[in-house]
Amino acid sequence: MKSTLRIAAAGACLSALALAATPVRAASSNVTLYGLIDTGLQYVSNGPGGHSKTGMSTGNLSGSRWGLRGSEDLGDGLSAIFTLENGFDSSNGQTMQGDRLFGRQAYVGLSSKEWGRFTLGRHNTLMIEWMSKYNPFDNANFSIKRPDPAFSDRSDNTAMYVGKFGPVSVGAYYSFGWNNDQSFSDRSLGRMVGGGLRYKSGGLDAGLLYHGKNADKPKTGADSGNREDRVIAALSYDFDGLQLYAGYRWLEQKLARRNYKNNMTWLGATYLPRQDTRLSFAAYHLDDAVCDDMNNAVCPAAQAAGSGQKSTMFVLGSEHDLSKRTTLYAVAAYVINDDKAALSLLGGKYGANVEPGKNQFGLNLGLRHRF
Repeated sequence: MKSTLRIAAAGACLSALALAATPVRAASSNVTLYGLIDTGLQYVSNGPGGHSKTGMSTGNLSGSRWGLRGSEDLGDGLSAIFTLENGFDSSNGQTMQGDRLFGRQAYVGLSSKEWGRFTLGRHNTLMIEWMSKYNPFDNANFSIKRPDPAFSDRSDNTAMYVGKFGPVSVGAYYSFGWNNDQSFSDRSLGRMVGGGLRYKSGGLDAGLLYHGKNADKPKTGADSGNREDRVIAALSYDFDGLQLYAGYRWLEQKLARRNYKNNMTWLGATYLPRQDTRLSFAAYHLDDAVCDDMNNAVCPAAQAAGSGQKSTMFVLGSEHDLSKRTTLYAVAAYVINDDKAALSLLGGKYGANVEPGKNQFGLNLGLRHRF
């Protein structure tokens, strides 16, 4: 009996060794931890009551963040992918994007070398991924997102597709609730849709995008039919040491009791006097004003929206790389507000950060470190 048990045990061990020796095809996968911290000192003039402010600010060139991204090779050019990205205020350590843990991005999907990428979750819209790139300051604090905050739009509950076919890229996204819980009874609440084309060849980079969204939290007298529709056309050209930018954005805002329209144009340039130094300039001009909250039934009379207000913002910046990961910067900006316009370098609601009709100057000095 003991001999039989010993033989059985030996057989089991040999079987296990044979299985261990059998080659198994392992999927290639990776996970990357990444991030950056951007913190500086800031001065801004002509705030509420005409007061100025000096203090600390975060995300002056790029929003402070940390994240995880990964992929798994599924074979035949197909991969499973994911990204989880947290945004935080490096001046106080608090999370941003509405106190979300992964407020910048949180999605999973499939990526094909031949057919492109399809993902589900919370995304940077193509307003960030494409159209913000057509100004020299990208999505910095003093940049295109001040005259139009939609250039930093992110969306919850979103399906997104992006594909690249030679020099042409196509992109589209649809959100079932870009900043709200998905509704059983109201199919329009918080819906967002966008789509566009991008062409890159040699030094030329040009893009065209439609971006539309419905009210996410309608106020009294309004409903989910409140919406904003944007069309953006922009381009840049790299002359090897000098990059030029230009763009146009059309906006129609439809509220329950009144519609508003707004046009924005911009020009910019980045010059590299040496490989580790960049000098940039941009000018953004707004014609007419829209309501600062698309959830209203009508814009409050105090904002005088649609009355021909005009604002122009000028930005001048210098960046110097101390290494591949660390950059010193200085960015100055000046806003000219005509009539009752209230464009502020800090963004925010109408009149919250600048006296209506007053001009405003701002300066950021800081350090950005990537990891």
